[in-house]
Amino acid sequence: MSDNGHEETADQQPPCSICDDARWLNVDAPVGSPEFGTVVPCECQETVWGSHIRKRLRDYSDLGPLERMTFESMEPAGRDGFVDPPTFRRARDAAQRYSHDPMGWLVISGPSGTGKTHIAAAIANRLVNEGRPVKFVSVPDLLDHMRATLDRNSDDSDADDFEGLFSHIIEAPMLVLDDLGVQSPTRWAEEKIDQVLSQRYARRLPTVLTTSMAIDQLPDRLRTRVTDPFISERIELQSGAGNADRSSIGLDSSQLKSMTFEAFDVRGARSSSQRQRATLESAHSAARSFAEMPQGWIYLAGPTGVGKTHLAVSIANVQIQQGRTVLFRFVPDLLDQLRRAYQPKSSTGFDREFQVIRNCEVLILDDLGAQATTAWAEEKLYQLIVHRHAAGLPTVITSRVLLDEAAASGFTDRYADAIGSRLRDTHMVWEYAMLAPDYRQRGAAGTRTKSSRTTRKEQNSNAKTERTTRTQ
Repeated sequence: MSDNGHEETADQQPPCSICDDARWLNVDAPVGSPEFGTVVPCECQETVWGSHIRKRLRDYSDLGPLERMTFESMEPAGRDGFVDPPTFRRARDAAQRYSHDPMGWLVISGPSGTGKTHIAAAIANRLVNEGRPVKFVSVPDLLDHMRATLDRNSDDSDADDFEGLFSHIIEAPMLVLDDLGVQSPTRWAEEKIDQVLSQRYARRLPTVLTTSMAIDQLPDRLRTRVTDPFISERIELQSGAGNADRSSIGLDSSQLKSMTFEAFDVRGARSSSQRQRATLESAHSAARSFAEMPQGWIYLAGPTGVGKTHLAVSIANVQIQQGRTVLFRFVPDLLDQLRRAYQPKSSTGFDREFQVIRNCEVLILDDLGAQATTAWAEEKLYQLIVHRHAAGLPTVITSRVLLDEAAASGFTDRYADAIGSRLRDTHMVWEYAMLAPDYRQRGAAGTRTKSSRTTRKEQNSNAKTERTTRTQ
C-alpha cells in the first residue's frame, strides 16, 4: 500500500483510471500524421515522478547493466573478427537514424556475437537520455517472468500481476525485444510472443527486435510482420572472418607502398602526346575523388602499362586508411580462388568465400576480360557483378577492353548482354579511358606491340579521341 492509502499496482504505483495503469497514453492522431503512433506520459506520471523523471525512465527501461552499451562506446566497425565491418556499419547507421525518430519496427538479425544487443541497447539508452520512455527486455527473461507469475498460485492477485506485466509489455511506448527465437519453442511461448507482437503491429507501436534466426525461419505470422515494408526495416549482420591482413586484401606491402596517387606520373611515357596525357590526368583525378568518397563504380580501361592497376591500388590505399574493408582481386586469380573453395579440403567453403567477396565494402577487380572464358567462370562473374550492381556497392574495375567492347570481347552470348548492360549503366558506372603508350616502353616513340590495335570512338558531341586497346 502507498503512503496515500491507495493500493499499489504491479509497478508499485497507485492505480490510475485515466490510463488504466498503463502510465502512458496514445496520442489521438489520424494515420499519416507526424504524431500518429506516439505516446505521452499520463497525468499520474507527472504527479508521481516529479523531479526524478530520469531515474524513473531508467528504472522503467530495465536496461540495468546495459546502460554502458551506447553508440559512443561501440567500436565503429564492430568487434574485430566477430562481425563483418561493412554490415555492422550499415546496421549502426540505421539504428542511429531510428533512435532519432523511432517509427515502425527495426529488425536486427545476425549470428551470435555480431553486436545485435549492443546496437539495440544503444537505441534504448539514447532514448532514455533524451527523456523518452523505452522498455528493454530479453525474450527468454520475459517468458520466464511470465511463467513464474503464473506458477506461484492461481489466485486473482497473481492473475492480475500477470495481466499487468503482459499489458505493460504490449503497451510500452517503445519496446526492445532482444534475442527473439532463443526461447524454448513451446506452443505457449510462441502464443505469448505472437500476442505481444500482433497487438503492437496492429497499433503501429515502435518496436526493435533482435534475432539470431534467419528471417525465413521465423513463424509464418511473425515473418509477415517483420517483412512488411510499410512498417519494418530489416538490417542483417554477418559474421567476421578474423583480422584481415594484406594477403587477404590481395595486395602485399610493397605494392601498397609504391602504388600511391602521389607516385602516379600523369605525364605518362616520354612519347605521350598532350591528348594522351590528358586521359591520364582525367583518370587520376577521377580515381582520387572516388577514393575519398566511394560511390558507384569506376571503370579504368586502356592498354597494358598505362597505370590502371596503379590507380586501383591507390584507391585501395586510401580506403584501407579510412578503415573500410577492401578486397583486391586479379580476375583470373579470383576465379582460381573460388575453384579451390569448392574442394572438400577447403578451410572456408565456397559459399562463405563468395559471400565475403560479393559483400565487401570496396571490391577491386583487376584486368576483367583476362580470365579464361568458361561457362563456370562467366556464371560466377555474372553473379558477382549483378549482386554488387543491385546493391550499389562501390566497385573498381580495370580492363584492357573499353566498355563498348567489353561484353562482346570477354563473354559468350549467354552472359554478354546482361553483364554489358550493367557495366554500361551510366547512372552507376563511370568509364575513364587511359590512352597512352606503355610506361614500360621507356619512351620509345612509335613502338606498338603486335597484339594491339587502334579504334576510334566518339567521346562526345564535340571531339573524338583515339583509343588503343589490346585484344585478348
